[in-house]
Amino acid sequence: MVEALDEKESMVKVLYDKEENHGFWSDLPTEILSLIRSCLVYERDYYMFDFVCKSWKASPNLRLQLQFPIDDYSGLHESPLLMSISKRSGRYNFFHPLHHTYYTDIPELLNKKILYSKDGWLLVMGGKYAEEKQVFFFNPFTRKKIDLPDLPPDTAFTKFSFSGLPTSKDCVVVGIMNLLSLMEIAVVKPGEDDWEIEDVDFRETEEYYPVKKFCISSNPIFLDNYCYCLDVDGKVAVFDPHDDCENSLEFYGMRLSRRQRDSLIQSFMVESDGELIAIFLSSCGKIYVLKPDASKRNWVNVEDLGDKVIYLSNGGSWVEKRRVSCNNNRIYLPMLYDNNKAIIFYDLKTQRYHCNGYDFSSTNFYHIKQIFHSVWVKPV
Repeated sequence: MVEALDEKESMVKVLYDKEENHGFWSDLPTEILSLIRSCLVYERDYYMFDFVCKSWKASPNLRLQLQFPIDDYSGLHESPLLMSISKRSGRYNFFHPLHHTYYTDIPELLNKKILYSKDGWLLVMGGKYAEEKQVFFFNPFTRKKIDLPDLPPDTAFTKFSFSGLPTSKDCVVVGIMNLLSLMEIAVVKPGEDDWEIEDVDFRETEEYYPVKKFCISSNPIFLDNYCYCLDVDGKVAVFDPHDDCENSLEFYGMRLSRRQRDSLIQSFMVESDGELIAIFLSSCGKIYVLKPDASKRNWVNVEDLGDKVIYLSNGGSWVEKRRVSCNNNRIYLPMLYDNNKAIIFYDLKTQRYHCNGYDFSSTNFYHIKQIFHSVWVKPV
């Protein structure tokens, strides 16, 4: 890469040092601009690069191969990467919100399903055969693996989460299977031999539970040692995974309005500064960001994220403080633009979809590619 860049620098001198051909910075060849862009590391450098002129901002990103394990994360640590597998090549792509797209082979994840992502670790399930339900933690940056007990073959858990680093003795893993009035909860800690599974039937305990059905819509999240689940109508269930899940199960009556419920197609939940935040995506493209009021009976609108940025995916979502001044109040989505070259984000202030490096702005996502089997990952 350095030798190639030296050759391009020589070309620039030949083209622009001649007295009869005084060039402008905006006239640099696109190939050279792409090489320069590929050598940048930090997000602030990318913003300064894009501010030079329109031609610099429009220069394409190079697709770089990411070598594992990684000892020096350089600028990777500044932002999460959207990780997805290419069905054509079988390689994993890592999309940075602002610049490079990386790719690499991860044989440990071949024919495996990524259930959840947090703190740089993946929760993975799969085996040699389809009916096998081997579960393990995997760090894609260090290639370290931590095995968990297999799930029983006759179970069908669909939503998973874990409380923190799997190397911690306090880590708890939760799996949930939910169908209307029935909920099955599986709990395990790294190092234990078996999953503890509990069944809850709302019909049999109607006097205790204030709801007759609950349809979980996103992965549960942990807050203050409790596990919180969001359903398609906006209700929230909470239980203590360290104790009797059934007896500790409670519900918050925060049902959305009928108008909101009818238009929703996807929902997520995150934790920010000790508060729950729910994000609902409507069919028309509008995104609702809500948090519970003091009574925990109603949702209230969040119109400004302040210095926060939200990253959403089916395999895990979270909130971070922005690292660049103009990067706040955004929601990054598992959506790609321009033939998978750049990530789409939603600006909560303008209520429109945008894309870094492109003159793109839209109120909907009708012609945007969505990556459903993807997760955000970040080295820690």
